[in-house]
Amino acid sequence: MPAQKPNVTCESCGKSFKLTGIGPHRKSCIRKNRRAQEDLLDETVAADNLDDVRIEYHPNAATPSKQIPFTEFARGHRPRVYQPDLSTPPWYPFRSRLDFEFAELVLEAALNKEQVNRFLKLMKSVRSTSEAFTLNEYNDLQNTWKAASHRMTSFKKEVVRVDGVDGEPQEFIMYYRSLWDWACDLVKHPNIGPHFIFDAQRLSKFDGSSFIRFIDEPWTADEFWNIQSKLPRDGKVLAFILYADKAKLSSFGRQKGYPVVARLANLPASIRNGEGIGGGRVVGWLPIVKEAKEYSGKPRFANFKNAVWHESFRKLLQTVEKESETGCWVNCWDGVARRFFPVILILSADYEEQAVMALVRGVKSNFPCPICLIPRDHISDFPAQCELRTSENVLKVLREARSQDTAEKKEQILIQQGLRDVDSAFTVVANTDVYRALSWDRLHANFAGMFGDHLWPELLRILDRAGRPAMARVEKNFSAMPRWHTLNHFDEALSISYTDGQKLEDLSKNTEKEGYLLLRCLRAYIEIDLYTALELHTVNSLAAGREALSTFNVLMQDINNKYAEKTDNTKKNWNFPKNHTRMHVFDDIEAKGVTRNFNTKPNEKMHGPLKEKYQRRTNFKNVAQQILEVDHLEAVSELIRCRISDYDAYAEANVQNTADGDINDVEQEDFFHVRLGSRVKQPSSLEAVEQRSAIDKAFTRFRIKLNELLNRYFEVTQKPLPGGKRIQLQANHEITEYRYIKVNFESTVDWCQYTDHLRCNPHFHGRSRYDCVLIKTQQQDIFGRLIFLFQCVVGDESFPLALVQPYDAPTGPRPAKDVHLNLWRVREQPRESAEIFSVESIIRGALLYPDHTRPGEHLVIDTIDTDIFLRVQMMHKAAGHH
Repeated sequence: MPAQKPNVTCESCGKSFKLTGIGPHRKSCIRKNRRAQEDLLDETVAADNLDDVRIEYHPNAATPSKQIPFTEFARGHRPRVYQPDLSTPPWYPFRSRLDFEFAELVLEAALNKEQVNRFLKLMKSVRSTSEAFTLNEYNDLQNTWKAASHRMTSFKKEVVRVDGVDGEPQEFIMYYRSLWDWACDLVKHPNIGPHFIFDAQRLSKFDGSSFIRFIDEPWTADEFWNIQSKLPRDGKVLAFILYADKAKLSSFGRQKGYPVVARLANLPASIRNGEGIGGGRVVGWLPIVKEAKEYSGKPRFANFKNAVWHESFRKLLQTVEKESETGCWVNCWDGVARRFFPVILILSADYEEQAVMALVRGVKSNFPCPICLIPRDHISDFPAQCELRTSENVLKVLREARSQDTAEKKEQILIQQGLRDVDSAFTVVANTDVYRALSWDRLHANFAGMFGDHLWPELLRILDRAGRPAMARVEKNFSAMPRWHTLNHFDEALSISYTDGQKLEDLSKNTEKEGYLLLRCLRAYIEIDLYTALELHTVNSLAAGREALSTFNVLMQDINNKYAEKTDNTKKNWNFPKNHTRMHVFDDIEAKGVTRNFNTKPNEKMHGPLKEKYQRRTNFKNVAQQILEVDHLEAVSELIRCRISDYDAYAEANVQNTADGDINDVEQEDFFHVRLGSRVKQPSSLEAVEQRSAIDKAFTRFRIKLNELLNRYFEVTQKPLPGGKRIQLQANHEITEYRYIKVNFESTVDWCQYTDHLRCNPHFHGRSRYDCVLIKTQQQDIFGRLIFLFQCVVGDESFPLALVQPYDAPTGPRPAKDVHLNLWRVREQPRESAEIFSVESIIRGALLYPDHTRPGEHLVIDTIDTDIFLRVQMMHKAAGHH
């Protein structure tokens, strides 16, 4: 008898059918589900509430769309305690927890063999714990690490052979770990697995009249949706983010490495861009071709180096080649089998690496952009549209060139398109187009490119021509910039050369004077940079970003025209590819999510630990293998440490199982709006406060203002007055002073919680510091400066309060420079007009810079983060400035 055919389950309704009957039923079931979703949406339109979130899932997910209140919408998952696998100790294969913790410390401290043996002898002589410690010598430790190393995907070593310029084959060493195995380790991990998203989503938020789509993570953008549409109905997108760039390992850069870092786009940014399990992992180490003087600068040698790169990278991509074509079933963390199709969704790299990936000849080629076919001579024209490169049309050009009967004709075709005659490594991965995966890089294009290499040097040149007095005045203004907890402070900004992208980013937020046209360009650059930095984009913010980009481009044309002769002296070329690539940023955001998904910044942070491994863990010979061995052991250590942490959390939860309320209290501990800190030890009487501040007009009528505020509070809340009488605090009534305030606020960008750390301290690191705040009042939101933080107790109730100098006095007609530079100006009220506010009225902190040309007036620095930037943009709009 023939074998009985197995039944299959319908993904939509869950019913079981024979294999021959599932097809017609599945189509019918899908149609019914779609009609049901449409009916459900029609029924809920009338009940739409402000800020409701609509989630539309990809049709292949077989999940109906849903609409939920904003309060129920959460990005990612809260940490949870789950039951770990107790079949083996979490520290296995170490024989005890103490063994592992010792080994972990040795690994972190980079102890050598002699030091480890001495340490072990010392441990044996002083041990008093009852827990077993079984390690006896260095070899014992190394053997245990060797046994543990198999718990994660390890590196392979392979020889890459490429014909050299002279036709002789040359060999190179490529180290890589299987992308597929590494990804499977993560989707099976019980702590990381619940955070994965495998189905594309379209998210929108109700603004009172319509649902406005928003984009942040890769699965909320278009490319993830489009790729899933190409897969079988049971296929899930397993999306890789790959980064490659050379890293300087030695202090003077003579020794370099070429790491490849992988991340999974299915994980939220908080995990994907973080450290530890689920974050970026070195998955490859590319060979570096040594420069040959006899071939330097010749096209054949450049083609050879590119061929080595692609042949080496192909080894890495071949680890997902088969799975990308047919898919592969994997039993995940939750016991559910899923059919994954790996794709390369994002390639994160600087321009030089992007040119290699795209087979482009570089900045001097006819078409230097890796993404589009804009001619080199028009790269600063910023056209609205250019023909985009695709893997298909590039392959067509290569075939045409290779079909020519002479090398000269072949080279002519390639030169016309700015391409190299090299086989791309990316063709081995299905559903991947390298030209769609290549992404704009904010770090190198903006901070280390446009600002660090062009705008900042040009500003220095202008100031140098203005003379030393001008330089000194600007230096003084830089030094006078108030401090802010997330920014570097510069006392000598004009006399230092910067190579750190973070320093250049912070400098761009501090620049304000001299060279009016350049200043306008700088301001426009900062605005476009902030739009590209938004943690979440709506269709409205994308439109605003494109408008800001258009404004910046117009000013750049003026820079090109008016500074052409002057920049000849500085040898700066404003017609450069990184300036042009900004034209693609908002298309990239729509396709792959916000720029933090493809910024090289989190990847370049990994260069530091690699450099440290080179300097502390190698003998400076065969360094790649030694660095990667240590990197692998660190990954294994992280895995074991994660298991131990889960084990401890589970054990602690069992102990506290009878006190569920206590557990909930712990989880909610960080969910507060405002908290005072840095308490002055001794309380002060109201009389003492008034006496020591007698010369400060802000404390005029301090006790009267406090009494009025407290009485108004009891009146508004309709609570009974303590003692049944109006509050009249006496001179001996004591209050407690604080000098620090932590403010948690909901960002207007992505609606997540962020924190400001604010000071109100007369002696903070040797200087007085009184930070500014944005305060909610009944009329409008206003800016103000903290003067005094204190807590007052009346009856059984405590009142955390702040004495604030409001900055809401009329500023008069708007100056022309405020219009041109899009500045928000405020004016302080007289010091004696200081008011007492509940600290709960503080929305968030603010950074204000005094305008020395108009005493009493301040400019709001709206560039410290994306939230304050959008808030001030809304103020401009409400004031009719836009």
